Amino acid sequence: MKETIVVSNVSCAIICAKWALDLGYSQLRQILFLVGGLILGPLMLLILYVRLINKAKKEGATGGKTV
Repeated sequence: MKETIVVSNVSCAIICAKWALDLGYSQLRQILFLVGGLILGPLMLLILYVRLINKAKKEGATGGKTV
């Protein structure tokens, strides 16, 4: 059971760092999101996902369109 939680949090941390890079955050903030992803897992992904959607809305990209 613990192994599953550890593996999922590690993958969340990696994705968080990648999304923080896509959002243009500094390396320090990327590391903070990485550590936050290790500890909080999916909650950090949700926060970054909302920020990615808002960025796409501002830029007029297709990912920011709401149905």
